Amino acid sequence: MSARGVVGRALAGLRRAAWLVVVVAVVAAVLWARLLRPAPVVSARVERATVVEEVSGRGTVESEREAALGFDLVGRLSRVEVEEGARVTMGQELARLETDQAQADLRSAQTGISAARASLQRIAADEERARAVLATAEREARRTQQLVEGGSLPPQQRDDATDRVRVARADLDRVLAQRSEATRGIDVAAGGAEQRRVAVVRAALLAPFDGIVTRRLREPGDTVTVGSTVLRIADTRRVYVKAALDETVLHRLAVEQRASVVFPGSPDVIPGVLTRIPWEADRQTHELLVDVTPSAIARRTAIGQRADVKIELGRRERALTIPLGMVMRDTAGAYVGVDRGGRVAVVRPELGIASATQVEVLSGLGEGDVVLGPARPGEALPVGRRWEAR
Repeated sequence: MSARGVVGRALAGLRRAAWLVVVVAVVAAVLWARLLRPAPVVSARVERATVVEEVSGRGTVESEREAALGFDLVGRLSRVEVEEGARVTMGQELARLETDQAQADLRSAQTGISAARASLQRIAADEERARAVLATAEREARRTQQLVEGGSLPPQQRDDATDRVRVARADLDRVLAQRSEATRGIDVAAGGAEQRRVAVVRAALLAPFDGIVTRRLREPGDTVTVGSTVLRIADTRRVYVKAALDETVLHRLAVEQRASVVFPGSPDVIPGVLTRIPWEADRQTHELLVDVTPSAIARRTAIGQRADVKIELGRRERALTIPLGMVMRDTAGAYVGVDRGGRVAVVRPELGIASATQVEVLSGLGEGDVVLGPARPGEALPVGRRWEAR
């Protein structure tokens, strides 16, 4: 064989050997990356902590006492005494209707009462005179009867005396009837005057409780009807939040459960309690409108303002806990990765209540155990491999 052929075969052998080295190196690198190199994971320890399970909802600030104020008669507004935002006290006059006609009617009714009383006084004098005439006629009739019986007078005079008694009694009955009618007239006039007086009183709109004017809906000169709203007032010192919760938590709600209120844009957490659970859910949204009453609000609030509430459904003190994000799920249920001798293992613990960040561990893990999770969301845990925390 020529020298050139020997050199060619040697070069070909070297090339095959080089490719074999490359393949072996690649295989070794893959095996190292997949089987031997520690897998990157995130880790946390099982620790004891307080776990609070809460349900959240958003609602609006409402007042325990709120009223739409208006008049119960028709009229024209004479004046409105308060502006929006004004604080009022119970019994304070807030607005008034024009009362010129009502005042005139009241004066007319009071004049009618005076006239009726004067008429009754005249009738009283007539009654006294009629009684005196009747008494005289009765005495004359008795004396005439005695004289007729003694034969001193003819029977005709007795009959005349009896007729005079009948006339006097009829005159007295007429006067008594006039007195009764005059008395009723005084009652009617007094009733009319009372109606006019009440109309004058009803022309003033008074505050039913201490509060703040939230809306002013009418101005002086406006004509108002029965039931139309002139002002709205609310007691801003006694407020609550009406919040919407999903109906699925109904069976876990109870009055006096601890709660908290947060106003959007404010970092303050205001403690409160659940004060009302409805008996009816919204048929469209399937939500419950519950009432949460804050213990005290130092900041200024507005009726209708948005507020977020959280209601405590459960609490565990010094419970074994792990981060909620460490819990993964598959068709068999919840599981977590754990460290077992430096390698990744899988445990299916029994879990209890959960907060927004922690979940209670009832069994399957012990205090101090290291739980593991994939370094990137969505990745699977490399069970059986060594691990290193990222």
